[in-house]
Amino acid sequence: MACLEKMSDELVLEGVEMLARRSNEITAELLAYLIEVDERGLHLREACSSLFAFCVERLHMSEAAARKRITAARTARRFPRVLEMLACGEIHLTAVNMLAAHLTDENHGELLARARHRSKRDLDKLVAEIAPRPDVASQIVALPEPVGPAGVVAAGVGLEVRAPERARRAVVAPLSPRRYEIRVTVDEATHDKLRQLQDLLAHSIGRDPAVIVARAIDVLHEKTLARKAAVTKRPQREKAAKKRTRHIPAAVKRTVWTRDGARCAFVDGKGRRCSATSGLQFHHIRNWACGGEHTVDEIELRCHAHNQYQAVLDYGAELIARRRGGSSRAREPCSTERRARSMRSDEVVPGRSSRWAISATCTRPGSWPRSAR
Repeated sequence: MACLEKMSDELVLEGVEMLARRSNEITAELLAYLIEVDERGLHLREACSSLFAFCVERLHMSEAAARKRITAARTARRFPRVLEMLACGEIHLTAVNMLAAHLTDENHGELLARARHRSKRDLDKLVAEIAPRPDVASQIVALPEPVGPAGVVAAGVGLEVRAPERARRAVVAPLSPRRYEIRVTVDEATHDKLRQLQDLLAHSIGRDPAVIVARAIDVLHEKTLARKAAVTKRPQREKAAKKRTRHIPAAVKRTVWTRDGARCAFVDGKGRRCSATSGLQFHHIRNWACGGEHTVDEIELRCHAHNQYQAVLDYGAELIARRRGGSSRAREPCSTERRARSMRSDEVVPGRSSRWAISATCTRPGSWPRSAR
């Protein structure tokens, strides 16, 4: 392996792209071989009762990796176009697995084309469109108290040893076009406030938690936009600053936020724009310390990583690291898009609990009913 530390940035990026292409090609080729092993029953001569056992016991794949590749291989056997798209990097294994149960002779061409270069979040919406699920019933369910780590059993004393309860993940998942399931766990204080809101709003918008959550999101969304981006229905005229400060006028913030579409405006050398919409900051194109002004033409939205990246380009990595007391490297955002298990309980568990699971179905923002606004 070549010494990566001595390579130029261009060579590193070229190497990554080349290896990604090779990885896609090898994945497609592996699936083609798995198809042959499956059709010929070659796993049997290797003392494996199934293709799954062959992948786990002979190829030393994890159970999850084996299932994903077997599903993709059998889907590709039905629709050879899948292998071509995998080899070209137009579709990934996760996409094939998500679409496998929905592909038919009639629709596979269209669905595979629509899945091209799509993220899992986009594919969730696509699956919800072609196989819509009914709305989940709004419910508030008391959860058992969390179990602490298993203790040490004292001599002569019988103790029940229980494994710690696995934390429930929050869920925001599409059910059908413009309909989403939202499931979260809240503390007792939040639960009590929700219950009180149900009582207070019973004669106006009803007791449905989904409607109350939609209205609460509307209020918080409006307040947060006003605080972060100065977006408000009643903008006020600001007085001109008497001296040069770092304060960006509200009118400039509003215009920049709208112009950049609430998205990082960084564009690379190939004309590709950053897709980040989280942690956005107002960035001076001409550095403020070097005379940049608070004008619409000199300010754009940047995510934290690209704002920091620009600072490194302007001032150097060593100075930025020293000023910030740590590394100047941008951190990759952590993905929170995980699919949780479906909660099927429709009953409220009796007894007092300090943790509550709230599940509701909401429409897509901008299409909520008038009563929820």
